[in-house]
Amino acid sequence: MRKYSCLIFSVVLLILHFTPSHSQDLTTISKQEPIKINGSVNVRLQFYDSDKTNPSRSPFMWYLQGSPVVTLYGIVLPFSFRVSEQQRDFRQPFNQFGVSPYYKWVKLHLGYRSHTWSTYSLAGHSISGAGVELTPGKFQFGVVTGRLLKPVKYLDNPEHIQVQTPAYKRTGTALRLGYGTDRNNISFVVLKAADDQESLNEIPLEYQLTPDENMVVSFISKQTIAEKFLLELEVAQSLYTKDIRTPLSDSTGAFLSKAFSFLMESHESTTSSNAFKGSLGYRSDMFSLAMRYERVEPDFRSMGAYYFATDLSNITIEPSLKLLKNRLNLGGSVGIQTDNLKNDKNLRTKRTITSARLSYVPFPQYNISAFYSNYGLAQESGLLAIDTLRNSEVAQATLQFGLTQSLNLTGEKMTHNLMASFNAQQLNDRNENTAQYSEFSTNILSVSYFASYMPTGTNASLTWLYTDFVQDTLRTVVAGPSIGAGNSFFKNRLTAGISFSSMKNKVQDKETGTINTFSLQLGYKPGKNHRFALRLYHHKNTGKSTVYSSYYENKFDIDYTYSF
Repeated sequence: MRKYSCLIFSVVLLILHFTPSHSQDLTTISKQEPIKINGSVNVRLQFYDSDKTNPSRSPFMWYLQGSPVVTLYGIVLPFSFRVSEQQRDFRQPFNQFGVSPYYKWVKLHLGYRSHTWSTYSLAGHSISGAGVELTPGKFQFGVVTGRLLKPVKYLDNPEHIQVQTPAYKRTGTALRLGYGTDRNNISFVVLKAADDQESLNEIPLEYQLTPDENMVVSFISKQTIAEKFLLELEVAQSLYTKDIRTPLSDSTGAFLSKAFSFLMESHESTTSSNAFKGSLGYRSDMFSLAMRYERVEPDFRSMGAYYFATDLSNITIEPSLKLLKNRLNLGGSVGIQTDNLKNDKNLRTKRTITSARLSYVPFPQYNISAFYSNYGLAQESGLLAIDTLRNSEVAQATLQFGLTQSLNLTGEKMTHNLMASFNAQQLNDRNENTAQYSEFSTNILSVSYFASYMPTGTNASLTWLYTDFVQDTLRTVVAGPSIGAGNSFFKNRLTAGISFSSMKNKVQDKETGTINTFSLQLGYKPGKNHRFALRLYHHKNTGKSTVYSSYYENKFDIDYTYSF
């Protein structure tokens, strides 16, 4: 930790020394308002009641959250916080506080913050710590450091039933250097993170928990060429040590292990993996075309991201066309995705993606859109020939089609909207051993009418929904209407809305039950800064057999928001 902290500190001093002068003119600070506070604070109480054997929620929950923004002489300090009782089983509420004050091109990060600097290194992971971002002119510099994961101690009860999975404390630091504009830029991101093996005293052997270490370096570029071409790419390499207690080694042979050995030493459990994605696009007033390629090697990891899809190679082509003075838009995509990049699996999985879309607006009041997609999934030979594994071979195709049309009519006092949509999906399995378990088809039809009377703020809606689902020889149909109405009173200070739906279920043409749902919403705004809301929800399932049992759910929310 000390090694790369010293490096980051040195780089900060160098950049601050050589950065061109773009300082804020402090002579105007006297003209700024000394202090200004705005934002909102919300309190919500939730009550729940049900006769289910295993209710999905607690009888009572509460939330307190807010997003105040403090401005001191033009320096903006945005705060955010959330406190709830959801995790009271762990004897502490869910607390996360963070602030990112900024002034001109200087921004600080304090507390819990999430940053997305690249796809493969720091990609949205929450960090509890501190950081700074400087963007003078075309230069970009950023550094953040802090805790990525809390230490979680192993806990069990007297019956030795495990109730909490242990985890090491994890800290990390990320550095970003960049130059350019939104149209043309390059940037360089380094992430270094590690687990603290001293943060836990006792770890049961069955967990096989190891203190890990990781370093990821990413290079990102975006270039606009001749106004109509766009080139984007990101190249990343990751060094991941599965256990820092293993002996040191220099056998990885990776670029990072040599160039950044002063930041992270290589161990026998250290592996190297690469990731790349790039796209080349062309755009004109009538036609556009994008070609994309992504390759992520197996076991590519970054402690700065929560999840990665790895061991894949993906190629996609996406054309689009505009006709009839942009009233007709056509587009689509064709792609192929494969895995088993190192040819070390028994089989290779191949996915093909084909899609098309259309939207047409013959006149302003009417529009129609449609889409079609075909997703294929098949297996090819890897270490073993596919013929020897016929019983488990995967060969599937998923077809989907959708059509939506809408008619809007607006008068001096009334507005009308009529919408109809149809969606069909079907999965075909060419493997006779698995087809009866995986094949299905779904058809969904929805027709809705909305009306609004503007002088009084009255609105109403009526919807009919029909769903037909077939799997193997079992057919399930759900159909029924939904109605709703709302109005505003006292110059929009009071709003009220009510809705009701009744859906009948049929299995093999035999009625199995009815689901009735009723909801009521009330909103009251006594003043500019205050808003109250009440929400009542009643759900009743009337089953007509022992398989489809009856139950009810009642939910009631009280909500108060103060804006300032």
